Amino acid sequence: MKVLQIAINDLRLFMVNRGNLVGLLAIPVGMTIILGIFIPSGRPSRIRVDLIDHDAGEVSAQFLQSLRQANSSIVLCPLDNDPEDFCQMEGDSTLGTEQALERVREGDSLALIEIPPGFSEQVRAFEPVRIRYVSLESFSAPSFIRQAVEAALTRVNGAVIASRIGAAVLPGSIVDEGYPQRVYTRAAELWEESPASVDFVLSAGEAPDPSSAPDLGGFGQSVPGMGSMFALFTVLGGMGILVGEKKQWTLQRLATMPITRAQLLGGKILSRFSLGTLQYGVVFAIGVVTGINFGRDLVALVLVILTFTLTCTALSFALGGFLKNEQQAAGVTNLLGLTLAPLGGAWWPLELVPPFMRVVGHVSPVAWAMDSYTSLMFRNGELQDVLVPLLVLAGMSAALFGFGIKRFRYEL
Repeated sequence: MKVLQIAINDLRLFMVNRGNLVGLLAIPVGMTIILGIFIPSGRPSRIRVDLIDHDAGEVSAQFLQSLRQANSSIVLCPLDNDPEDFCQMEGDSTLGTEQALERVREGDSLALIEIPPGFSEQVRAFEPVRIRYVSLESFSAPSFIRQAVEAALTRVNGAVIASRIGAAVLPGSIVDEGYPQRVYTRAAELWEESPASVDFVLSAGEAPDPSSAPDLGGFGQSVPGMGSMFALFTVLGGMGILVGEKKQWTLQRLATMPITRAQLLGGKILSRFSLGTLQYGVVFAIGVVTGINFGRDLVALVLVILTFTLTCTALSFALGGFLKNEQQAAGVTNLLGLTLAPLGGAWWPLELVPPFMRVVGHVSPVAWAMDSYTSLMFRNGELQDVLVPLLVLAGMSAALFGFGIKRFRYEL
């Protein structure tokens, strides 16, 4: 109860300041709307995936066609290269294994698919065969590429299994040599009518165009991006308030009351955490008004919001022990906010920056939050798809809280 009373009192003092309300409401709403309008929706991004097909048989051709249907944003290089050389082949018409692996390592391609020799014959004979898949899964290549590969393989395997079952259940006297092939062809046709696919949902709230990838522009970028940035600013602003309380001896007087150190810290943490989630709510309300599709797993979305806000709160307490006055706190808040937000993809999608910058960007907790929002809102992901970012943010929170609480002092 005492923790809650301290938090409510801090929130009340925050709300009576009109300047704080401007920073909480007017500026975030204005910037979210402006960026949402002027960030171009533009042409959806395409995904460069290298292909080495040692088989070139009928089944491998069906697999590649199924892969294109499972995710139409995938461009198989060099097979699907265009006159503008989207695949960056520089005149080459084929790829070697080492060359393709180097392209993946350098981020020129997000994944490599290598189909082994004899793939078609082995699949038809129901013999075990493996397709090689290499990607920068950790940062650059989202798991939906792998999901599309698995969906395509499911279609191929399903057609083969259907042909074998069809031949097995009928007496041998009425099954000719071409019967399994006819069953296989018909099964493949049925897959075409109801294909397995990776379900993309446009953040603009419209049904996805089967010929395009998700659009990363407009309010789909500005709402989670500005929500994350201003939540970070709002929570970090608590550093200045805490320094001011120490300077005015407000915090020291609280320490003389019948409350424990844990209760005092808990109340301060809860108040900043509450302001951060409130800031998110203000910005995400713009998304509701503009009709953004927030995905199908709202529980996962809320968990991302809460975990990221907790990380910001922990960062605030970890840095607060080093500050001596409000001017220092304001400077650190602006420096961190204006660095971590763009670095983590709050201003523009990380898909637009070079691969090494995507890696560097994940130093910022904003990047892990934006990865989660992209997965949930654009790729129709679920909780299991954002577990890694959530665990990373939770780990950051634990480490920063441990450091910050240990260094906490009542005096400057």
